Amino acid sequence: MKAIARATGMTAGDVVGVLNGAVTASGPGEPRCWVNAGWSRSVDLEGAPQWAGLDPGASDAEAVRGLVAVLVAADNTRSTKAQVAGFLLDVWCLGVKNALAPEPMSESRLAGHRGLYFSAFEGHVQVPADLARALVFGAAAYARGLGFAPAGELAEEFTQATGLLGEPAGPSPIGFGRDGKPFFVNGPYDDPEAVLRTLRRTVGDDGFHFGVAFPEQPTQRRRLFGPRR
Repeated sequence: MKAIARATGMTAGDVVGVLNGAVTASGPGEPRCWVNAGWSRSVDLEGAPQWAGLDPGASDAEAVRGLVAVLVAADNTRSTKAQVAGFLLDVWCLGVKNALAPEPMSESRLAGHRGLYFSAFEGHVQVPADLARALVFGAAAYARGLGFAPAGELAEEFTQATGLLGEPAGPSPIGFGRDGKPFFVNGPYDDPEAVLRTLRRTVGDDGFHFGVAFPEQPTQRRRLFGPRR
């Protein structure tokens, strides 16, 4: 599989999709979208079985973390560069963890950026834009119902990035949370006490699960995708 990927210039995930007969490309006028391999293990696809076969990393041994990365590239017929944006999603609880506002990139730069973008995961796979929209807008709506929504700079970047993705046709058919409930696992730049207070207020003490390591000192949110150029 890796030899085929090297020979064709595709990712291993894209090769698997082709060999399985999966349609991963978006339609005409739609943005090109990629998600990390293994994404389907963090969500419930009972309501969207048509997408279950688009994840070559679904059986990998990588630990399920509840984090899903989405990369979007919108082509422009008047330019050789695509506008590229991205999202880091907590599909179990917080929704939008970070967003990368649109930035123009040549195909060669996009290829390198894509490799770095998914370097924390076991590869990536191209998916239809409808699936990317269901993940991004669905995770955001799920988190909003729990009391979490992008704010400040993150809200601005999220709005700009979703402008490339386009609007969803309706409510997301993907199920979020873990085992039917929100599951909060804090990162180094979260405020666990504030998150747990919000969850207790919105769903009650028995309405969620969590695994929290409280930091000794408060920290500030950082840009997970690196500095903008």
